[in-house]
Amino acid sequence: MTEIPQRAVLLSRTHLFNGLNEEQLTAVATELEEAVFKAGEEIVVEGREGNQFYLIVSGKVRVTCKNKPKPLATLVGGDYFGEEAMLSRGHRRTATVTAVDDTYTLVLKQEHFQSLLKQAKNLRANFMVAVHSRRLARRINFKWLPEDEVIYYLARKHPILLIRALIVPSLLALLGIAGLLVTWLNADQPAMQALSWAALIVSIFSGLWALWNGIDWGNDYYILTNRRVIWLEKVIGLYDSRNEAPLSAVQRVNVQTEFWGRQLEYGNLVVRTIVGSSLTLQNISYPYQAAALIEEHWKRSQETSRKMEEDEMKQALRERLLKGESRSLQLPSLVAKPQAKPNPYKDKRRLSDLFRLRFENKAVVTYRKHIVVLARQTWKPFLIMVVLLGLLIYSLTRRLLDMATPLGLESLLCLWSLLFGAAFFWWLYQYIDWSNDIFQVTPEQILDIDKTPLGEMTSDIAALDNILSIEYARHGLWELLFNYGNVMITIGGGKQMIFEDVANPSAVQDDIERRRLERIAKREQDKARAERERIADWFAAYYNNEQGIRSEEAAQKSAKPANENESPGGN
Repeated sequence: MTEIPQRAVLLSRTHLFNGLNEEQLTAVATELEEAVFKAGEEIVVEGREGNQFYLIVSGKVRVTCKNKPKPLATLVGGDYFGEEAMLSRGHRRTATVTAVDDTYTLVLKQEHFQSLLKQAKNLRANFMVAVHSRRLARRINFKWLPEDEVIYYLARKHPILLIRALIVPSLLALLGIAGLLVTWLNADQPAMQALSWAALIVSIFSGLWALWNGIDWGNDYYILTNRRVIWLEKVIGLYDSRNEAPLSAVQRVNVQTEFWGRQLEYGNLVVRTIVGSSLTLQNISYPYQAAALIEEHWKRSQETSRKMEEDEMKQALRERLLKGESRSLQLPSLVAKPQAKPNPYKDKRRLSDLFRLRFENKAVVTYRKHIVVLARQTWKPFLIMVVLLGLLIYSLTRRLLDMATPLGLESLLCLWSLLFGAAFFWWLYQYIDWSNDIFQVTPEQILDIDKTPLGEMTSDIAALDNILSIEYARHGLWELLFNYGNVMITIGGGKQMIFEDVANPSAVQDDIERRRLERIAKREQDKARAERERIADWFAAYYNNEQGIRSEEAAQKSAKPANENESPGGN
């Protein structure tokens, strides 16, 4: 049983009740009811009407959905479910929640929540963030997330960004439609034919542009799980990146808003880490509520880390004392040596990956040069193929119209096949040359690899530990317009590696810097683990020594009375 003050403290740690004062928290705590569920008991059932919100105090529950083969989430103490029922009457449950262990919860009914909304206006925005995240998470399946990783926050950029991106193509589409209407009303005038084609092209182009902007907006996601904060950015067929920061490394969270952002409730959320890097969630809805959510799980992560450290120290001491011995430790090397380079071309590529500029396979990120570089290398054979295709169509059209042609059909097709085949193999050679010029970032090193179509391969490798600085540059209108450039990495000894003509060079810089900082953090963790083991050895040695001294003292005391009882004149 929990008292009202204890409930209020529990509520204050949950982002759903962020911004409430002590009096308001007490009012919420007063309305809560206790409910205990046995392991295996269904708490809510998908499809049934529900009007209760559950806050887990202790225990564990599993969330499942009929049309999903795997569980949606596993929730533990401090988590909650049923929040959608608070915002809509007659709500039907969208998932089934089953107790995995004996679970103790605090329950809030909808009628009580509605009355609390009149006292605390912040509650609706807090719950809206959770509801939107859960709804979006049910629709999207991120296959790269482990089963035991729970999504607590999932969002796209604010819809105002989509509206802003659609303004120009929409205006062009209206202009094209107006042009088509004018040409239709004046179809009898000869000049209208050219205008109708121009209007049609503008309409199709603006429609495709608007569709592209809509898909591009929908492919960017910001995610908070029980382990990390993630920013997913994707451009179909070209670019796919994932920037992330572990919760254990979060140092502080800042919100940045402008005038219109404050009016429409959107802004930037900057997550800064203890190793100096930052992750910016750009133009998200309800940024202050999202910041409170991240802070909550960041603090929970810190508490979990402290508990794990305590358990590891206890386990290390227990092992030493049970074994009765200490051991010498090998401290990790402070400078990692580059590992043997695996084959960077062994991964299978799908048809959709022909022009992809960024791959991520397990822990290795691979970059190609920008598509503009491919266009520069292949435009000549491509132009020849287009001209040959046009000539073929022209010649076949003349033959269909019974017009004279300089060559017969068989000779024409034979000559065309030879010329087109030569141009195609020229294009293919240039494509393979572009495709094989790659840059890679692994957890230990960076690589610049170039392989010619005939098989000659050169590579340059540097350890992440040896990186001194990273910077990027975009020069000229084309690089600014298409967002590509060079990333310069300065290595110890004055050496410099350059990732040339990569797409979105700022993101590439962030990838390398994040891996470098992760490497430093791992090295520090190894040192801390070694120090913990060393301290455990000292405690074990001290304990064993103390036990030995006590055993000697006990032996001396037991031997002393026997010596005193011996008669000095017994001989």
